[in-house]
Amino acid sequence: MELRPAQSGSWRPVPGTRPRSLLARLVAASGRVVLTERLLSDVWPDEPPAMRTKAVAQVVHRLRRLLGDRHGVLIATRPQGYELRIPDMEIDAIVAGLLVERGRARLACGDAASASALLGRALGLWRGEPYDGVECADPAGPVACHGAHLARLRVTALESRVDADLALERHREVIDELSGLVAGNPWHEPWWPRLMLALDGAGRRADALHTYQRLRTLLVDGLGVEPGPEARRVHQRILRGERPAKGCRCG
Repeated sequence: MELRPAQSGSWRPVPGTRPRSLLARLVAASGRVVLTERLLSDVWPDEPPAMRTKAVAQVVHRLRRLLGDRHGVLIATRPQGYELRIPDMEIDAIVAGLLVERGRARLACGDAASASALLGRALGLWRGEPYDGVECADPAGPVACHGAHLARLRVTALESRVDADLALERHREVIDELSGLVAGNPWHEPWWPRLMLALDGAGRRADALHTYQRLRTLLVDGLGVEPGPEARRVHQRILRGERPAKGCRCG
């Protein structure tokens, strides 16, 4: 996990398990106050109360120093806890969400070029895994849930940006990327029909049909199910030799 102090403008890693966990908990709260007692239970779950009395204040002080927040403006002290007060447009997760929303809207309107640019900007804001280096004691807690939301948002952005590039007939440009995505997560079926479309659009019809057979073998042997309707639809289109209408996208 990293932060970017206003004075330097460069990203810095947050040192220490406790500071990372506490900052992550404040970030996941999305501008709401997090009670001190909740911070204690989330960040110091196994330590006796006597050792935790000043722990939160000490860690907040360290984070403020890292942020150059001498007066407690960014990490504000509240009567019963703390609140992270960073403008929305300075939080990459919020900016990425807005860019994904705008990009998908442009794609739905048929403006694939703008969609690809907006979604590419959104994806450029991801700098590794969400909350990397943060220990999540509660797998169903706010940090874990927010991390899962950001992971889903990235997949949505990536799928939509690939759709935009396919609509722009950038088939050859996305083949390697999609091949890597299929190899990295073969059970995420939506990558497969997109790879089939890219291969077929690049003039590699036989490879596209073979990709469908690979998917079918994976699903039948592994789960006992046939490919879903999207993969079957793309497969039939390729078999019939149909070319998608310009601006058509997968999904």
